[in-house]
Amino acid sequence: MSNPTFAFPKKSKKFLLQQLIKLRLFADFKKSFLGWLWLLILPLFAILTWIFMKGAGILQPGDTKIPYTAFVLLSTTIWALFYDTYKNCSQIFITYGKTLLVNKLPIEIIILNELIVSMIKFLIPFVFIIIYLLFIGVSLHPLSLLFPLVIIPLQLFGAAIGLLTGLFSAIAKDFSLFMDNIIKLFMLLSPVVYTPDISTGLLAKVIKYNPLTYLISSPRNILLHGELYQPQTSIIYFIIVAILFILLTRFFVINTARILEREGVA
Repeated sequence: MSNPTFAFPKKSKKFLLQQLIKLRLFADFKKSFLGWLWLLILPLFAILTWIFMKGAGILQPGDTKIPYTAFVLLSTTIWALFYDTYKNCSQIFITYGKTLLVNKLPIEIIILNELIVSMIKFLIPFVFIIIYLLFIGVSLHPLSLLFPLVIIPLQLFGAAIGLLTGLFSAIAKDFSLFMDNIIKLFMLLSPVVYTPDISTGLLAKVIKYNPLTYLISSPRNILLHGELYQPQTSIIYFIIVAILFILLTRFFVINTARILEREGVA
């Protein structure tokens, strides 16, 4: 079966992308009394949990350099961008399956839409966090202006894993549930609520070889200290993630129809 997409004029693609972004943003909070406030409420609940665990002596996060509350607030928001991007991209064929088939929309526009929506949802709490950091006296490094560039690989990694999850879910539906729980587990195996400087035990080895260690720590470090976390390794992971995302996007552009057929949409 041939690819269901066709050449859209550039102006049409731009208009389509704008409309999709509006629909996705408002759809997430439709019939919700608090609406966009949930973007602030949910991270705060998570942060209060970790503050309680630290106060109870359960958690030893290491030297965070800045107040622990600020560290967790910043880190969990960065993590949320990764997870939200992963989740949205893993459900592209569930959310847009019939639309892709009937209206022959370019799937690359759908992927770009999910990336932009996730970034917009990330920026809202992120701005409040920056205000909070400045309020408590945490200074930002001048090179923090590079933060938007350094955060992109993390989002591309989330998109890549999400696209792969969506692909394998076409073969076995349990794969999506399995990956959702694996990704949640990886939050505990990544330096989100603790620093990456743990030097002993199995967790130290996991942190060393976990791509998220570098993709999360580097944006955080560039914001606070003006440098990447272990620059050489981080740059290698940045390049690998970019190549993986480009190859996967190309694969989905070519094979959209076959995947839709496997999903039972076509």
